[in-house]
Amino acid sequence: MSFPCAGRSILRAITATNSRCSIYVWGDKLEITDITRESDDAVQEMVVTMTASADEVNTYIDKAFKELAKNEIPGFRKGKAPREVIEREAGGHDMVFARIAEDIVNGEAPALLDDADVLFIGDPQFNLEKIPAENQPFTFTVSGPVPPEGTLSSYDEVSIEMPPNEATEEEIQTQIDELLSVYYNYDVIDDPDYEVEDGDYVTVRMTIMNDGAVIPGLNDVERMLSIGGGSMPESFDEHVIGSKIGYTLDFDFDAKGQEERPELGDGNLHANVEVKQIRKRVLPELDEEFLAKIGVTSLDDLHDQMKMTINMQKDRELPKLLEQKVVDALIERFEGEVPEYYVDFMRDNVSRELMQRLQKEGTGLQDWMLKNNVEAEKMQEEVNQESIDRAKRDMALEALFKEKGWEVTDEDIARELSGVDDAEAQIAELKEAHRMADLRKMCRQSMAARWLAKTADITVVE
Repeated sequence: MSFPCAGRSILRAITATNSRCSIYVWGDKLEITDITRESDDAVQEMVVTMTASADEVNTYIDKAFKELAKNEIPGFRKGKAPREVIEREAGGHDMVFARIAEDIVNGEAPALLDDADVLFIGDPQFNLEKIPAENQPFTFTVSGPVPPEGTLSSYDEVSIEMPPNEATEEEIQTQIDELLSVYYNYDVIDDPDYEVEDGDYVTVRMTIMNDGAVIPGLNDVERMLSIGGGSMPESFDEHVIGSKIGYTLDFDFDAKGQEERPELGDGNLHANVEVKQIRKRVLPELDEEFLAKIGVTSLDDLHDQMKMTINMQKDRELPKLLEQKVVDALIERFEGEVPEYYVDFMRDNVSRELMQRLQKEGTGLQDWMLKNNVEAEKMQEEVNQESIDRAKRDMALEALFKEKGWEVTDEDIARELSGVDDAEAQIAELKEAHRMADLRKMCRQSMAARWLAKTADITVVE
């Protein structure tokens, strides 16, 4: 006999701590007597054996018959019918005691599984060899797929490269250059002999055709193009470079690899172009007038403000970059392939998160794909790769935690919830929902990532 999990959302992905564990005992109620990991070529499963004491079974039997006795039974006052009559009216002995078995399973198992850090992918099966009996212990098993255990080629510290913690002169100058680019002007080129160069801005009148048909919106239109700046494909710009004001150009080109210009396609394109005007972008001088305009008193003041801005940005972003790099380095040590069933599980999570985000944004999937020029096939590839990456990250961090023999303490849980407004209320809510194992999994992976970051051999590269 097998029962699903009665629709409860109590089982979530988590890696069990071992292939077989010792007995867990909870007083004189239900206890876990064995946890075994079973694996074939496709799926890893966990089989958990649970036993309810005879006293606990009797408690559930008494409770069940008290509830059933409240029903109207012909010939008897409420609560006075003998058990054999109550059983007959409720569908028979086996039916009544099957319900009692389900009550025991749903009443006790979720909390025990959560406490033992055993959570399944999807709903597990509760397997009963026989129904409960009065004055006897009741044993059943819970089984289902769990995240696979991964192995790493090494569990030592990782080596990574990181940018400097402090702003460099090159970074400061780049920031200043970016600031200057905001305040640019255009100088019109009047020289009739001037030839268009890469980086120029050229106003043209053009018509673009694809396989002999004029592309909608590109029939005898006037546009200013940034040559080499991505306004048009590189194969287009190559024909414009070297031209002069008044030139009329007639040439073939292609737009292969130009995903940001889907209207051009990647077929046989032809352009008719008249060069109308050439302009150069001119950046302002770093003189007193410009410095006053942007609110600084001197070049040194500008330098110091840029340095402060960069350092503040590094303070925010480098810790995240460090964690990303050390975890990526750990994942490079991942051995083998992620089982397909776990990729499928992660893919469901990725897809659900995408749909939830789009729902918050008030848009649908098809509208989002059209707006962002995303093809269905490419999107599927990206979702699949993200699913594989998440699975490897999960398995790699769990493998490191297990290898190091660490344990999650109350202090680790408090640290994980340090950014939560009411941590105690959050813990109470998770306990009530039998989801503390989810939190402990987050703690395990955070601990593994922090250890990697703390012990990493870091080479600073500017």
